[in-house]
Amino acid sequence: MILLPRPQQMTMQEGCFCLTAETRLVLDPEARTALLCAQQVKEEILRFAGLSLEILCGAPRQGDIALSVLGGSPEGYRLEITPESVALAGNDEAGLLHGVQTLRQIVRQSGAALPATAITDAPIFPHRGFYHDVTRGRTPSLAWLKHLVDEACFYKLNQLQLYVEHTYLFRDLTELWSTGEPLTAEEIMELDDYCSQRHVELVPSLSSFGHLFELLNTKSYCHLCELEQAGGMESTMPYRMRHHTLNVSDPQSLTLVEGMLREFMPLFRSHQFNICADETFDLGKGRGRDAMAAAGEGAYYMDFVSKLCRIISESGRKPMFWGDIVVQHPDALACLPKDTICLNWGYSPNVTEEAARMLSQAGAVQYVCPGVSGWNRFMNRIPDSYENIRRMAAYGRKYGAIGLLNTDWGDFGHLNDPRFSLPGMIMGAHFSWSGEELSLDTMLEDISRLAYQDRSGKVTGWLALLQGCDVCSWWHLVEYREYVLGRADEDHGDVLAGVDLSGIEDANQRADNVAKGLTACIPHMDSTARCALHGWLVACEGIQVWNLTGAAIKEHRRDSAVAQRLERWLRQYELQWRQVSKESELWRIREMVRWYAAILRTGGCGVASK
Repeated sequence: MILLPRPQQMTMQEGCFCLTAETRLVLDPEARTALLCAQQVKEEILRFAGLSLEILCGAPRQGDIALSVLGGSPEGYRLEITPESVALAGNDEAGLLHGVQTLRQIVRQSGAALPATAITDAPIFPHRGFYHDVTRGRTPSLAWLKHLVDEACFYKLNQLQLYVEHTYLFRDLTELWSTGEPLTAEEIMELDDYCSQRHVELVPSLSSFGHLFELLNTKSYCHLCELEQAGGMESTMPYRMRHHTLNVSDPQSLTLVEGMLREFMPLFRSHQFNICADETFDLGKGRGRDAMAAAGEGAYYMDFVSKLCRIISESGRKPMFWGDIVVQHPDALACLPKDTICLNWGYSPNVTEEAARMLSQAGAVQYVCPGVSGWNRFMNRIPDSYENIRRMAAYGRKYGAIGLLNTDWGDFGHLNDPRFSLPGMIMGAHFSWSGEELSLDTMLEDISRLAYQDRSGKVTGWLALLQGCDVCSWWHLVEYREYVLGRADEDHGDVLAGVDLSGIEDANQRADNVAKGLTACIPHMDSTARCALHGWLVACEGIQVWNLTGAAIKEHRRDSAVAQRLERWLRQYELQWRQVSKESELWRIREMVRWYAAILRTGGCGVASK
């Protein structure tokens, strides 16, 4: 039997409990507010056992499924299945809900005959989160965000954060969102309600220092940007990633951000707030140059962060911020409110423990923050994400982190379909809940069987084989276009010149084999999971056709057949995009396709299309 995350203690026993039409789901009167728990079990039993059970409240009888809350360590539970009955007791309501997810997973695999077992379980990390980018290209639909919450709940995650720069409908910042499709206050509050019912804390996350390109490129607020050329820069995928940073030597900067924070935070129940404050690439490179030179980089940065943290702290919330700058100045942590949480991120499969150790020694309260490795990709690099998440969880345990926040970014237009991050989400859920080390092969098979209902156990393994197939990666293709158009933000030059074309034929053949392998898994999958195939095949085709595109461009070849194939791929990609996202910035992907297709039909390196 596969359970993800693995329980802390589990003992299999003889016999099984057989569900019948007379079985009842019985809530203890003290747990009436946990009605959703009973409803989730009811839905799972209907789907996988074919029985529609009634929900009652009171004393259970033999043959019933009893749900109760008995007290104990936070979020823990005990599940006992005997041939006579099922008893699930949460230490608190969150624990009951987590126990329900375990029971659902058992039903999903066993149908109406539940194997006798005794499980005692509780999490290692008190905070287990998923961080989803809703800014860099995709604004998700509310329906899909609710689905994301359901997935988080099913794998016992208890926090969700949405990364916001310019994709919230601030009341007076009309220039900020007028060309996009921002999330509204009503959508966020409805999502917050949905999360709360599932014991998932929706933690607000808002860029408030760096990564403010769209705000600081407006005519109204460009004067608060470090860079004097702000207000006239084109909103490109690379520019937006690397700019803009507030000129914090101007008092109006704090006034602006404080207003945004105070407008945003009431939408959430959470008593935490992530101010982000990461990657302040432009800090002290323009209008604030003299002020930073006088104060020193570390002190200059931390002075503004501490002001933001105090705003959050004075509101009764715990501030969070990304720790990429402070790890270079750990002594500066002393200036922050004592409950401030440092988000220690690192996304390499070879990430070391150095930052976690340094922050621990400095007395910081920290989360470890790995990633699902999907950004700038058609498909997540699943083996890399496994190793990264496994290592970061281990460092967190070693150095006393209070949480693990698993990240899913959307760099350069959010090419990656967010549904492809499910394996990485599950890995993060397992390693933040359980101390049991699972090999990559075991994780891949378990995810295949449980998440995709694939009886062959192979489908996630096939997805993992796409790692490395994108010889001409999305990053190469975006940066090359910027170079040709004369607006490259960094001196990468002709990045396609360094791509080894000799591997493209083999990579495309591997991607083709993956497509065939995924298709072969479909007969072994539950009918409700088979709809994933279309998206996977679109990713396989994307890898292949963009490899061919990059090769033709590098060799200055005309290839109208590839151009046509690229346009056909776009049609299928757009269909997938709209299943989970608003139209948002799909135009950026379409713009890339049209530009490259035009060059493929004319030949050359693209210079003629400036």
